[in-house]
Amino acid sequence: MGCEFATSVLTFLMISVFTGFAYGGLSELSEDEYTSCTMGSTIAGEIGIFGYKPSVLMDMLAGKRAEVGTKVGAYMRSFSGDCSPSDLETGLQLVYQLFTTKVEPREEEVKIVMQMAEEAIYAQERDPYTAFANRSREINYGNSYFFKPIRISDLKKVNPIRACEYFNSCFKDPSAFTVVVVGNIDPDISIPLILEYLGGIPKVQDTVQPLSREDLKGLPFKFPETIIREVVRSPMVEAQCFVQLGFPVVLKSTMMTEDIHYVGFLSKLLETKIMQVLRFKYGQVYSVNVGVFLGGNKPSRSGDVRGDISVNFSCDPDMSSRLVDFVLEEISYLQTEGPSEEDVWTILEIEQRAHENGLQENYYWLDRILRSYQSRIYSGDVGSTFMVQDEGRVKVREALTPQAMQMALRRVISFPCKKQYTVVILMPKSSRWNSLISVVSWSSGGFSRDAKILAGMAGALVLAASLWRYSRGALRS
Repeated sequence: MGCEFATSVLTFLMISVFTGFAYGGLSELSEDEYTSCTMGSTIAGEIGIFGYKPSVLMDMLAGKRAEVGTKVGAYMRSFSGDCSPSDLETGLQLVYQLFTTKVEPREEEVKIVMQMAEEAIYAQERDPYTAFANRSREINYGNSYFFKPIRISDLKKVNPIRACEYFNSCFKDPSAFTVVVVGNIDPDISIPLILEYLGGIPKVQDTVQPLSREDLKGLPFKFPETIIREVVRSPMVEAQCFVQLGFPVVLKSTMMTEDIHYVGFLSKLLETKIMQVLRFKYGQVYSVNVGVFLGGNKPSRSGDVRGDISVNFSCDPDMSSRLVDFVLEEISYLQTEGPSEEDVWTILEIEQRAHENGLQENYYWLDRILRSYQSRIYSGDVGSTFMVQDEGRVKVREALTPQAMQMALRRVISFPCKKQYTVVILMPKSSRWNSLISVVSWSSGGFSRDAKILAGMAGALVLAASLWRYSRGALRS
């Protein structure tokens, strides 16, 4: 029997893009098997998820514009690809191969993958930003195994057989997947190909993943209920400083349709206003990024949505704490006084330009259609869901006044913002010798002319260094 893929086809630009998704992912795993299963995609990729080793497949696809990749996330599994209109058949053939190939671990490939994984972990441990990002996740989402980075010790616990079994199970049952295809394609040609290759995938009798979004297991995470400010110090070749402020976000189910759009407007407002303060008023940073994460909750049709909004920027290490306070003051001002009419007009113009540009991009349409399928209001008719979402955007735009944005900012971020937030600052780690030298305050005009003072300083440094070496020896003994 053919698979039960649901498809949407949209004729558009000169490249075709497609994505298939199904509910059920990493959140369903127990802690004991989590590490092995997360390595499944990596091991399978080295062996060949389409039935051929990657090097062989590359030669087979020479001259063709088609590629397909996979992703296993917290609540979904998906495959995505793009191809030229003339190579759509090749792209669909790759999807067929993905579902009909059973990846089996072989010692040689597993050894290569593990060596590559070790090298990647060692490289990340040397990367200051990785330590910063890991600590930020740990603080904001709790000390949960799901958000912890994989360590060298974890690799030794990986079961390659279980890893490949899990990957195979993720792309085994085609009837669980919804597929969206967007591109400059002829329906008379593309639909028969879709029916042949996607509809021709053998259907399996046993489904191994829960298919209902309501049955999914939620991720174990919780944003801190108090204020946390922490500095992460890491050795650097060139001194640099990164700052991330995090604020918890809770979108109530009763206001979900509107607040989803408000979040987009608010993130752009915060990015614009904070940039004006830090760069143009104080001249301290070149760029500011405001990110939104709303993927913590399982995608159920009811209940609130939790996540966070983060403000990220780089700056002079000596100014980091002051700039954090400036950011908090600006957000607090927007919550109490609201933005200006000019601010609102600017945000509306930015959003409108982004919307108009997006209308010319296949990936924009692909994302819009996928979000309609995955919306909590979707009930079988993707067209009506798409229309409701579009009407919601227009409704929010028409109601977007300074007062409306002020109230939305109070709803989306805790009010006042200073009562609950996290700050993680990445700072350069000085060597012990530099730390000792920094204790000494040299005169601004150069070295002191007083030989006795110079001798005293030198003696203090030598004594301090000797004591440090002695203490190190005592600790080792």
